[in-house]
Amino acid sequence: MFCSHLKAISIGPLAIRRQNGYIPNGKIHSVFRRVVNISWPDGSLSSISRVDISNSPANIVTNLPVSSNFRHYSMVPGTSVHIDMAFKTLFIGNVSISLKDAIPWQSPLTNLRSLITPGHVKLNLEKAVRWVNLQGLNKYGLRQLFTCLDLLRNGTYLPSAHSDLVTYLAGQAINRLLPALYRTDRTIIRDSVASLIGLGPGLTPSGDDYLAGLLLSLTACSRLLPATLRSAQMELVNTVVELTPALTNDISQQMLILAAKGTGSELMENMVVALFGAVQTQNSVTQAASNLSAVGASSGFDQLLGIMSGAILYSD
Repeated sequence: MFCSHLKAISIGPLAIRRQNGYIPNGKIHSVFRRVVNISWPDGSLSSISRVDISNSPANIVTNLPVSSNFRHYSMVPGTSVHIDMAFKTLFIGNVSISLKDAIPWQSPLTNLRSLITPGHVKLNLEKAVRWVNLQGLNKYGLRQLFTCLDLLRNGTYLPSAHSDLVTYLAGQAINRLLPALYRTDRTIIRDSVASLIGLGPGLTPSGDDYLAGLLLSLTACSRLLPATLRSAQMELVNTVVELTPALTNDISQQMLILAAKGTGSELMENMVVALFGAVQTQNSVTQAASNLSAVGASSGFDQLLGIMSGAILYSD
């Protein structure tokens, strides 16, 4: 049996919810090997994670080692969650998590104060595409679409005869969405987003991962976008916020809502900073892509595709 006392290493700014000046009790939403999700009365989620999970706005990273498993604790959905701020301790059933020494997590995007030119972004995109091509293709997610970014942007993509159903449907939707953003075609933006949300298997389906990356990427460069694209970006944000609750699961909804607000996991934000940021190291783009792509069976690659789609709109 594992020890029931853990320590928080880092804590995101949205991990502990305050309402009307106090912190209400929550309950366990879901339990996985590396993550426990907490549901709050306002419907939002927070996560308690193992040490090998990325920082994010609504995550508390604990010292639970990689060799351990949250499912081995006596936790089930519906179990009460209580925070004692006097002792800076979070209680989940019989497990206590000390928050005393937790480091507040700061979004990397808050330091993205200056952007490089569209031409330099294009060079970074080329580095990222070359890196993806070296990884080869697998049967999961939207990886086949990386070599078609220019076609998707122009609306001239034709699906491969070897595409799986999810890639086929996602490719068709993205092929409509990216040109519609140029034209601020609200009808096509809405229809394309509706086709992508919830598309694919898993806790964060491929379509959701793609949209989260796209939203985060466009938010990062929004102040330098042409007026038409800024308007299209807001249309995209509003559409995602409106449609998400009815079309995908709670966990994926949380990811999309946060992305619509301009924030996401540290690995996603690091990739955006690597593509757009003025301070670069030689391997920053490929390293950030490698780190992000390691997330899940396909989630990281699908988020990367969305981020790169936003960058290709900026760099055009």
